[in-house]
Parts: sequence; structure tokens; C-alpha cells
Amino acid sequence: MSLLRHWLRDTWWILLGYVVVLEAAMVAAILYWPRFRDNTPAIAKLVPFDSLQRLLESVEVEGYWPYFAVQQWFKGCSLFGLAAAAFLTSGLIARDADQKTAEFLLSRPISRSRVFMTRWFATCGLVVVPVYLSSISAIWISPAVDEQLEWGLVLLASTYMSLFLVMLVSFTAMVSAMSSHQMRAGIILIGAMLLSFAFYLIQEVDNFSLFKTVDVFVFMQISAGNFPWITSASFVVATVLMILVGLAAFRRRDF
Repeated sequence: MSLLRHWLRDTWWILLGYVVVLEAAMVAAILYWPRFRDNTPAIAKLVPFDSLQRLLESVEVEGYWPYFAVQQWFKGCSLFGLAAAAFLTSGLIARDADQKTAEFLLSRPISRSRVFMTRWFATCGLVVVPVYLSSISAIWISPAVDEQLEWGLVLLASTYMSLFLVMLVSFTAMVSAMSSHQMRAGIILIGAMLLSFAFYLIQEVDNFSLFKTVDVFVFMQISAGNFPWITSASFVVATVLMILVGLAAFRRRDF
């Protein structure tokens, strides 16, 4: 527990910033909804990318749910959650190598697997809990703009988004277990996701983007009662595989 507290000591300000920005962006988006709703056709004409135009068209047809899904999960959680996953997880193992504290860490009677998994679970909690908190708070804020969100749909969508973010945390943890610079894993994650978003904006290439798995149409399917079980299972399988690779890399390291 003392090792966990020591590791988390320098992350509180990242967590605070993540929570504040995620909540503030969500509140601002909800309060902007009436104006956006009244000007959707004009806004759609100004968007240069086909993928984003399709997002706006879905908002125009379906109303508040796709708008909220875009603002909260596709934009808010994928953007700020990505940053949180990168900054909170990048030093999972690599920070000890970078700061030359690995010898002290490994001198404790604690297995490497326990160190890795304890930090991984803690980081997942730091990244995922704000997703649920901000999404649930939207249920109470939405009536301010004469809209309603269903608890069940919000929790299902938040769970799906959380599986996506846990996969990103696991990727960063895996790279961190192989790195000697504490920011390298986070930089690699952000670079890879920026490239993925660039693919998302290109028609016929967007199917190769991870952002395709969390765009508005997925959340519209959840709203229609069709939870993406196959994609969710893919997230879980990828997460497990990356954890196993990360554990193997950490066990082999001699720092």
C-alpha cells in the first residue's frame, strides 16, 4: 500500500485536471445544445470532412442523444481520457527506470506481477471513474435544457467507453514496461491515436481507425438496444494480451 501511495503521490494533479476539464466540457456542451440544435443545418455545411458531416446529420435526425454521445464520449472521453491514460500510465514502470529507483522498488518482498497489476488497476480506476461520474452528472444537468437521459443507456455507454480507455491504459502500461524513459509510452500512445484520428477523417480509410469503434453510430446502436458485444470482447481480449506482454517484459527486465 505504501508503494502505491508513493506512486500515486505525483498523479493527483493530473487526475484533478482530468476531472475538472471533462466535467466542464460536458456541462458547456449540454448548455450549448439549444443553440446547436437550432443551427445544425448551417453548421453541417461548414464541416469539411464527410465523417464529421455524418455525425452532424445523425444529430439533426435523432436529436439530443447522438449530440451528447459525440460531446461526452467521442470527444470528451476519447480526448481527455486519452490524455489521462497517456500521462497517468506512461510512468507505470518506466518511471522507476528513468529515476533510478527500480532497485529500491524491487528490494521489497513484493512480486513484480503484483507491482504491475496494482498500478494497472489503480490507473484504470483513475481513468474510468471520472467517465462514470461526469456521465451520471449529465443525467441531472440535462433537464436544464429540457432533455432527458436514461440511466441504463448512460451506464451502458459509459461502460463501453471505459473498456476502450482500459485498452489504451493497457497499451501504455505494456510500452512502459519496456521503456527506460517515463514519458515515452505516453508519447507513443498519443502519436498512434493522432494517426488513428487522421485515418478517421479520410473516407474509405476511416474503417481502419480506432475512433470508428467509439463514434456516434456505435452509441446510437446502444440506444437502439444493440450493444456492441463483439467490439467490446475485442477490447477485452486486446487488454488481456497487452497485460500479459507487459508482465512478461517487466519480469525479464534487469534495469
